[in-house]
Amino acid sequence: MKTSNKLLLGLFAFIVISLLIVNFAFRKQMDANQKSGVKVEISAQDSTAAFDSDSIAMDKAIGNE
Repeated sequence: MKTSNKLLLGLFAFIVISLLIVNFAFRKQMDANQKSGVKVEISAQDSTAAFDSDSIAMDKAIGNE
């Protein structure tokens, strides 16, 4: 095998390994961002109470016309 072929093969191997490392690093960073971005909100209102308050607000808006 010629020296130039060995250098090209080494360069190709370096590029492939670099891409794999960068891919894993970005994937790990994106997973960490997604996990920290998830927030759980607990509301004291249930859907019925929210519906009732919307209905009251709509009734008031219609009355103001």
